[in-house]
Amino acid sequence: MGDFKFMNALTSQYSPVRHTEILMIEDDPQDVEIVMQLLEEAHQNSILLSHCSTLNAGLATLSKANKIDLILLDLSLTDTQGLDTFRKIHDAFPTIPLIILSGNSDERIALAAMQAGAQDFLVKGQFDSTVLSRAIQYAIERQHQKLELEYKNLALKALSDQLERANRELESLAAVDGLTRVYNRRRFDEVFLAEWNRLLRDEKPLSLIMGDVDQFKAYNDTYGHRAGDACLEQIARAIAKVAKRPADCVARYGGEEFVVILPNTDLAGATYVAESIRSAVHSLQLPHTTSSVSHRVTLSFGVACQVPDDGMAPSLLIEAADRAMYAAKESGRDRIQVHHADCAINLQSRHTLQWVSRIRDALEKNQFELYAQPIQALQAPTSEPCFEILLRLCDQPGIVCSPSLFFPVAEQYDLMPRIDRWVIKHLFAELGEINALMLQEAIFFVNLSGATFKNMEIASFIAEQLARYNLKPEQFCFEVSETVALNNVEAAAKVTRALKKMGCKVALDDFGSGLSSFTHLKKIPADFVKIDGSFIKGVLDDDLSRGVVEAIHHVSKTMGLQTIAEYVESLAILDCLNDVHIDFAQGHYFGPARPLVDTLATWQTSTFTECLPA
Repeated sequence: MGDFKFMNALTSQYSPVRHTEILMIEDDPQDVEIVMQLLEEAHQNSILLSHCSTLNAGLATLSKANKIDLILLDLSLTDTQGLDTFRKIHDAFPTIPLIILSGNSDERIALAAMQAGAQDFLVKGQFDSTVLSRAIQYAIERQHQKLELEYKNLALKALSDQLERANRELESLAAVDGLTRVYNRRRFDEVFLAEWNRLLRDEKPLSLIMGDVDQFKAYNDTYGHRAGDACLEQIARAIAKVAKRPADCVARYGGEEFVVILPNTDLAGATYVAESIRSAVHSLQLPHTTSSVSHRVTLSFGVACQVPDDGMAPSLLIEAADRAMYAAKESGRDRIQVHHADCAINLQSRHTLQWVSRIRDALEKNQFELYAQPIQALQAPTSEPCFEILLRLCDQPGIVCSPSLFFPVAEQYDLMPRIDRWVIKHLFAELGEINALMLQEAIFFVNLSGATFKNMEIASFIAEQLARYNLKPEQFCFEVSETVALNNVEAAAKVTRALKKMGCKVALDDFGSGLSSFTHLKKIPADFVKIDGSFIKGVLDDDLSRGVVEAIHHVSKTMGLQTIAEYVESLAILDCLNDVHIDFAQGHYFGPARPLVDTLATWQTSTFTECLPA
């Protein structure tokens, strides 16, 4: 092996990084001399060129060398021939960029080499000093970019895995009530809906038992809250010992209220279980001297049963059991009241349909009102003010109804697409009138429901309204919740891509609540990630919540997204978010939701005051 080293300290606009170390594996000394002369002609910065004449010698040198930046490889050596030469080097040292030097001008060989991982392919006698210099520079740069991308992908996967692990842990914690150790309300909602849908297919009965501790406030006042907590724990254990089939679900529904889901159980069976629970609670002999019912703790129970039906809202079964429970209380407490009538016939014409009527009237008579809440820039380099658009129902004098009161019914009766269109139309109309008067353009975040993402019509509607009121699409960011996106990724991706194409922005809302990972949502072309408020509330006291927030932020930045923290209620939470470098924050610390016009007027006034000379 003829080994020698060549150092040239000249300069050039095409020069690679200083002290570039190149290994040339070539069995023809004349070709080595030509490469040395070309590098000298190109005025390269300090290139250290090492030479080996055989493949085995080259592999040995690479194994011992601390740092080789690039390999120049001849495919025809005395101990190996063809592409197999390249593969042996590349398989052993895949991170080192490699340029093939060959006397063979066959394009098929060049293409095969490039596809296998070579950075470039130069035919001997057909390149000059400039081509060689550029090939070396670009090969190193491309390899660096490739390795950097691979590192970022590994970092993204690691952070995504970390987030998934944290989410799995949170999921297990989030499903259980912290005091009683039975399931909580959130888990009840999930199980109830899943059982409803399963028994809808099977055409089998689903029963509910609602139980409420009689005069529990008096118990707390007499024995103290610690004793009250212990009382609830014992009651929960007693209920769980009775409803113990694998499919049964016991949950704490409210403060002192419990619920039991009994799949494949008719009304008679559910009543028997309720009586067994009532007897089990009696057996606890928990004293309650201030009760007007008994000297011990008692519960009142409501029982309802329904074979799920496609035309019936699942919430009606819950409402039926709840009504039966309160009927038991009105009848003297410590008893079981059975809801005998069909839940849909009995209840659909009452409370639920009253809300349906109010929502439809509000859409027709414009009895909704747009509210706005400021979104404050923390780390984000932007001067544009941001606001989230919210909705309130104002159909009764002096009463403002939050969406939490009517959105569930609107979702059940497929009214959400109409509500979304009402919001967009009226927001655009109001901004069309006042935009010209505003000192500065703002960005408005608008929520879109899951039902709206089921077809592309919303994108056309938004485009029409933008044109109608002469508004810029860059002013609007449309939010899709993580859960909605995951339920139908393809549909959500199609709509969001259309919104992005017209110039609007997109935000992933409530991120973390769906317990997914970013890898599932790469198809959504988002600009922002809004971190679920339940994590933000816990950042001060819960290390897990803070870890999830940090993980979401790091993964978001890796993907080029900006983060928004919801439910920022205090300076302490804000300081914590600043430490994590969250980009935006939103919550009552900055200001509550107020009517849109009032919010913009207040912002205009404060902005105008800031602009006045001192």
